[in-house]
Amino acid sequence: MKSFERHQLILEQAAAGDPVTIEALIDVTGASPSTVRRDIKALEDTGRIVSLRGGAIRLEDAASEVPIATKSLINRAQKTAIAEAAAALVADGDTVYVDSGTTATELMRALRGSRVHVITSNTHALNLPLPPSVTVTALGGDVLPVIGSVAGPITDRELADLYFDKAFIGVTGIDAAAGVTTFDIREANKKRIVHAHSKHTYVLADSSKFNQVSLCHAFTLAECTVITDADDEVLQHAGAAVIAMTSSTPS
Repeated sequence: MKSFERHQLILEQAAAGDPVTIEALIDVTGASPSTVRRDIKALEDTGRIVSLRGGAIRLEDAASEVPIATKSLINRAQKTAIAEAAAALVADGDTVYVDSGTTATELMRALRGSRVHVITSNTHALNLPLPPSVTVTALGGDVLPVIGSVAGPITDRELADLYFDKAFIGVTGIDAAAGVTTFDIREANKKRIVHAHSKHTYVLADSSKFNQVSLCHAFTLAECTVITDADDEVLQHAGAAVIAMTSSTPS
């Protein structure tokens, strides 16, 4: 089992809310005590868990993610181009899932001419002035204000009964080995359910996300189409790729 897979299992155990003993984590992961302790140290260093006295851990409450207000200022032109390319893939009458994240929020703006039903966990999208042709259904769940998202068990239960023509997923990083990753186990679980319930899964990832590995694996690159702003070797591992044209994109 790879380290990021063990990390995900550890976070899933801690996500229940109660302290988890090291012995329980050894049983769940099948790893040696020394390996589990190294994993715990690595997760502690990222701020995701806290070690407790008596050989137990608990989930850290603070999200280790850049605030969305800051992220919205980064690679703005690239994100807008990606959003326009994604919107061009939406057909009238589609039911689509739009994820959280700054590029996904730009996608909502780009849907202005479409007749479409959007299911979303993006809390920032709810404040956009959308035309009547765009019907929006907001998911419930735990609010993650730093990234403008809802996630968690309630969100997962709602998504379990929903199916989509297309899903547009935000990510923290994409990598040939680790696949599509995000910083929070709740976000990873949400993305995994959406992917399983969608006819087509599109990942919105500007080139700053290339070869980046965040804490939690969602699904493999081979299972999705990546919509991005530049070519890169990592895209050879994707199911397909769409390169959105910007003023700085090489011809």
